[in-house]
Amino acid sequence: MTARLDRVLVAHARNCFQSQKHLSENWRPFGFAYEPDFDDACDESDGFIGVLERFGAKVEVLPKELCTGLDSLYVHDPVVTVDGGFVTVRMGKDLRKNEPQSIGKFLQDNDLKVTYFEAAGALLEGGDIVWLNPDLPAVGEGYRSNAEGIAELKRICGDSIQEVIPVSLPHWNGPADILHLMSMVSPLAHRKLLVYSRLLPVTFRNMLLDMEFELLEVPEDEYDSMGCNVLALDANTCLIEKGNVKTAALLSSSGFEVLTYSGKQISLAGGGGPTCLTRPLLRSS
Repeated sequence: MTARLDRVLVAHARNCFQSQKHLSENWRPFGFAYEPDFDDACDESDGFIGVLERFGAKVEVLPKELCTGLDSLYVHDPVVTVDGGFVTVRMGKDLRKNEPQSIGKFLQDNDLKVTYFEAAGALLEGGDIVWLNPDLPAVGEGYRSNAEGIAELKRICGDSIQEVIPVSLPHWNGPADILHLMSMVSPLAHRKLLVYSRLLPVTFRNMLLDMEFELLEVPEDEYDSMGCNVLALDANTCLIEKGNVKTAALLSSSGFEVLTYSGKQISLAGGGGPTCLTRPLLRSS
C-alpha cells in the first residue's frame, strides 16, 4: 500500500455529481454533510487528478455510464486488491450496491483479473482493509464489513496470505456514518502508520507495536477533517487534503514530502479523503 503509485483509477465529480440540481436532490439521501457546489467540485477533481499526474501516475477515469451515484466518486471501496488481481465486494451501504459491478466491468474491460464475492450475506468494503504486509491484511469489522465478508476474503486469497486479522470497529456515529478501518489507520511507509489511537482497539494497537510499527498520531483537531486519511504515493511521498496543516507538518517533520489538494467539495462533503478517491491499479517497488 506504500509502493510507488504507477496507475490509478479515479472518478470525476462531473460524472458522479452530474449537475447542481442532481446534487440538491441527492446529497441528503447519500448522507453528505452538506450540498457540494457542482462547479467547484469539478474544479477540485481536475486539481486532484493533476496532482496525481504530475507525480507520475497514469490516471484512469471511470466512465460516466459506470458511475451509479454520488458515492461512485469514492472508487476505493467497491473493490479490493489481492495477489494477482482484484475482488469486487458487496457494499454495506445499500445506495452503493451497484458500484462493485460497475467497477468490475471497468477492470475487465481493461484486461484486469476480477473475482466476485459469492457468499450470501458477506459484506466488505475496501476502506476496511489495511495490508500490514503483502500477505497480512487487517480488516475492520463493523457496519460496512462483517465476519462473513472477512471469511470470504480469506477464502478467495487462500494460500497467498498468512491470515486475516479482524479488527472490531466502534459504533462511532452509527451505521449511517462512514467509519472504516482506514478512517483511523493510513499506511505511510514500511512499518510506519498514521493513526488515530483514540478509536483503535487496545489489542490491535498493541499488536502493531509488537510488530514494530512506528505510529504517528494525527492531531486531535484534524481528525474530523480527515487528517488521518492520507494517500501514500510512494514510501517518501504522501497526499493529503490541504486544510490539514498540522498533519502535513507532522508528516514533513517525519521525513515525508507532502502534496496537497483542495477537497471541500469532493472530500469533506462526502467524507472521503484521498485514499477513498483512488483505487490503485498498479504499484511498483
